[in-house]
Order: sequence, then structure tokens, then C-alpha cells
Amino acid sequence: MRKKSITMTDVARKVGVSISTVSRVVNGSVHVSDQLRYQVEAAIGELNYQPIRATSRYGSAANIAVLIPSISSPYFQNLIKGIQSICIENGCILQIYNSDDDPEKEMIHADELSTRVDIRGVVFAGAWNWDHKEPIRKLQEAGMAICLINRFASGVHADLLEVEREQGTYEAAVHLLQLGHTRIGCISGIPNAAINPDLVAGFRRALRDYQIKLDEDLVLETRLSAEGGYRAGLALLARENRPTAILARTDRLAIGVMRAAWELSLDIPNDLSIIGYDDEPDARFTRPALTTVRQPQYEMGTRAATLLFERIDNPALPQRQVIVQPQLIVRETTTAPRAMTRDLERTTVAQ
Repeated sequence: MRKKSITMTDVARKVGVSISTVSRVVNGSVHVSDQLRYQVEAAIGELNYQPIRATSRYGSAANIAVLIPSISSPYFQNLIKGIQSICIENGCILQIYNSDDDPEKEMIHADELSTRVDIRGVVFAGAWNWDHKEPIRKLQEAGMAICLINRFASGVHADLLEVEREQGTYEAAVHLLQLGHTRIGCISGIPNAAINPDLVAGFRRALRDYQIKLDEDLVLETRLSAEGGYRAGLALLARENRPTAILARTDRLAIGVMRAAWELSLDIPNDLSIIGYDDEPDARFTRPALTTVRQPQYEMGTRAATLLFERIDNPALPQRQVIVQPQLIVRETTTAPRAMTRDLERTTVAQ
């Protein structure tokens, strides 16, 4: 069995610092304290780490590409960081292509990539509900390894990494139901987002399990942005019998809903409970801190890139599917409905 080579990750883990810190030491950056530099260099010597330089075991054609729908999204930014960390370990350069949620742009990028002799593999992150597999197939026919993140393409031999999306939304909805909410709104993405049906399905399943009838007027679709959440939030909160809680498809949408609630002088969480999805870095810094469903974005990026390099090394591997479990993170934007809280207070006083 081939002995595992020591990587920058091993050095970082031993010292208790980030990979970027080790990289700065290896590359002679001045932005590292003398003490930290000494610790990193000592670990490098002890582990006999051999830094990767200009080339790698993959030769000169050592680039990897990732195609994403939105480079401005913190979700995809964290995915990219995870992918990049594995590329660095393997001496490869990561190139980023942004489609702006436009399948035609993605096809244009695929056309360009198919002519690139220096690209060994491609990660596709994100999905549409139409069977948009032409760019994936084109690159596969060009001999490139493919890994898909939260994206399904029928008839394509590619590795797949996806989050158990329905379960995440189910647990979020159950959290609200257990708090006593029975009138819950749901804001999902625009119809072309293939992951929306799974997310809404989890929400619907939770209501069925708790024998709560869903008001279809409380399920809205909008653009996946803070502005989209703001407008959908205003629409839901303008209902005569408004929801006491709202489950949003992303943290960006949830933050938009929080703005709408603030403009309507609604207290969060006493007048309105809100749950997001993704656990973006800023989610815990909202006021109040956002309850959300965490997707381990960085770890998903590292796992997808690892699958990709394994396929580059062995194209004959069987098609693999990795399922990632989400996690409900309860913070400050969810509580029992105000009416229930008042009833509890009355009962306490009467006793």
C-alpha cells in the first residue's frame, strides 16, 4: 500500500492553524508572526512535509474548473474555498466560471472548457429543474472528470454530492410546529431551481405529520436574494390572517423577511418566527441571530474535489453518490407564538 503523503492540511492540523497560514509560511509571506512561523516550520520539519511548487503529479495540465450559478452567494463562495483547498494540496489551479443562473451562459463556458487541454476535471455546483445536461455531457465527452454538487443529470456518468434537502426543511418545519405554530409561510426560489421541490416537500410532509392543513396562499416563489425575501415577506405579512412563522429557502431570503417585519413594526421572534437555510457566515450576526439549517459548505467543497481527483486518478471508478445530512441550528429568531405565550402567562398568574 502506498504511504500517504504529508499535506499542508496535516501541518495545519498539527499546529492548530489554518491552511492559509501554513501557505503563507511556505511562500515566505511577511504577514505571519515570528513565533507562529517557528511553530509551522517546526511542524514541517517534524512531519517531513514537501511543499508543492509549480508543478504536480498531474503534470502541466493541472487545472480544475468549477461552474457555479452565483459568485456573489456566500454559499458558493464557501464551496469554492473547500474545493480550492484540495486543489492546492494536489498542486492544481482552480478556475471559477459563473453562469449568473443562466443555462445559456453555462453552455458557453462549457464550450470554452471543452477546448482547454489544461483542464483535467470540472465541478458543477447548482441545478435547474429542466434536464440541463448538455454542458456536463460535452465536457465528459472531452475526457474530463466530472463531479456534481446538488445537481442531477440523467444518463451522465458523474459523481454526485448532495444534501438531504427535504429532511432539512422537514426538521425546520417540525421545530416551528413543536413551538406551537400552525400558520406557517414558506418562501422558495424561482421555478427553475430544481432543489425547490425537495425543500417544499419537506415542509409539506411536516405539516401532514402534525395534521396541519396547509394554506397554499402562504407558499410563495421569488428570486433567491434578500430583496426577493423582502418582497415575499411583505406579501405574506400583508395577509389578513398573516403567518406567525416563515420558513425561507435561503438565509438571504430570511434576512429580507426580517427587514420586511422590521418595517411593519413586528417583533422577531415574538410576533414572527423566521428560519433560513444554508447557515451562511453572517447568519449568526443578524439581530436577532438567525435560526437556520446548516449545510457544511466548505466540507462539501473538499469532499467534491476529493471525489474529482479520485476520478482523475481512476476514470474507471463506478459512479458514486454522497449524501450530506443538514443540521438545524436554533438561534434567536424562533419562539412560541405570542398568543400561546400570553395564554401561558395567564395560566401561571391564575395558579
